[in-house]
Amino acid sequence: MTEFKENLLNKHFLYPFLNPESICVFGANNEFLSTMGAMQLRNIIFGGFPKNKIFPIHPKLKEIQALKAYENVLELSEIPELALIILRPKIVPQVLEECGQKGIKYAIITSGGFREVGNVDLNKKVAQIAAKYDIRFIGPNCLGVYNSWYRYPEYKDTSLNTMWIYATPERGNISIIAQSGTVASHIFWICREMGVKIGKAVSIGNEDNIDTVDFLDFFRNDPQTSVIGIYIEELKRGREFINLAKKVINEKPIIGIYAGGTEAATRSIRGHTGAIAGNDRIFESVFQDTGIISTISIKDWMYYLRTFSSGIIPHGKRLGIITDSGGCGAMMAKAAEKMGLQVPEFSDDLKLRLKKYVPEVANIDNPLDLTFQFNQYNLYIKIPKLLINSGELDGIILYAVFGFEEVLDIIKSSGGKAYDEFEISNEMMKNIYLKPIQRLIMKKRVPIFYIGPQGYHNPWVREFIKANIPVFELWDMPVKCFNALAKYSEFKKKNLKKNI
Repeated sequence: MTEFKENLLNKHFLYPFLNPESICVFGANNEFLSTMGAMQLRNIIFGGFPKNKIFPIHPKLKEIQALKAYENVLELSEIPELALIILRPKIVPQVLEECGQKGIKYAIITSGGFREVGNVDLNKKVAQIAAKYDIRFIGPNCLGVYNSWYRYPEYKDTSLNTMWIYATPERGNISIIAQSGTVASHIFWICREMGVKIGKAVSIGNEDNIDTVDFLDFFRNDPQTSVIGIYIEELKRGREFINLAKKVINEKPIIGIYAGGTEAATRSIRGHTGAIAGNDRIFESVFQDTGIISTISIKDWMYYLRTFSSGIIPHGKRLGIITDSGGCGAMMAKAAEKMGLQVPEFSDDLKLRLKKYVPEVANIDNPLDLTFQFNQYNLYIKIPKLLINSGELDGIILYAVFGFEEVLDIIKSSGGKAYDEFEISNEMMKNIYLKPIQRLIMKKRVPIFYIGPQGYHNPWVREFIKANIPVFELWDMPVKCFNALAKYSEFKKKNLKKNI
């Protein structure tokens, strides 16, 4: 099935945008700190794109960033598959005309200054030229594409990045469709810290030729995409979007942000992409009807994408909380119930089984307050295993997971006792404490959300990030993330009943 989908995808008209065999770049030069085009070309080179298939076009320069430059695209001995245009808006129609004469069928128009500033006539010219030569284009007023799966597996470690952002996230199964280049790429700087692993991201700007619906259709059949994030300022094909989203949601979760709906937001959007933003209630209704998980927070959006990328969808909304602090346990329980989740009391049988593995002073209930648990095997393996196998819970939050390196350093430096039993590497700790329980999590579909209050820079917490195990710095977000999973699970169940 995967191979069949890949073959279908190769024939999709959007495939060349993410996987072009060759590319010509208009507007690149050697001035990195003063022009965006220079950095966009640099990122294409840096990603490992074949240098003999990159053709800078410049009317004066003979060499750009150690690549031979050409005065005009018509001079090229071959037809580039994709054109990247980063020029003043008035020049774009002429350049697109030349691309059409050359036989180029795909273009990314990064240039701004079109309908978003009221320049409708320029829009019409570009549309007419594109129609004349049968050119499909992304933009204008966009940053283009990022694809860390470029022509995989033919190229194992090559990426295509037409954006000016030089940072890139770790490769993963998340794909992003955004009408904003900022949303599509500025998040890259913190993706590695948070563990948000993005495979593909597209900035589609004004959507004059290619829109959200087109890319949603593409990612639906993309075997490297398991969860889709969308940022919307307008929908030009509302009915098509709703019908398609309903189909996609049964296979892949969609996390959505709608940016319009208020007076100030609408003004901002009109000046950003020239879009006419709709009523906030309408879009919320669309998201609810299609099963799209909705948020207006970029932080929530990123955490939801990370959570769904694990592929573990729980059976229900019963949440178990393990903590060494009564305060955060109470806050999580309250937040969960406010969201409509259940924090059920453990059965007498489960309480009896737990008694063997918790300290005498522990409050054996839900939340399960361990007060202080020094037995790591019980904390990471025995207690979660009992809770998962009990069948009484659909998800677990575990606070707190501590790395001992910092603690041991403080003990040693202050002349304290050495604890040889904890002198093991974090990699070994991961193999002992995390991997065994992860197999059970996958089998039973009961996700565990870990909280590491030492922060994302802590070496032990980094092991969770590297292994794609959901870990958080504080305790608000895991409750939200489990709630998003539970809502998606409930929506899929209702859809299944409708179709029976």
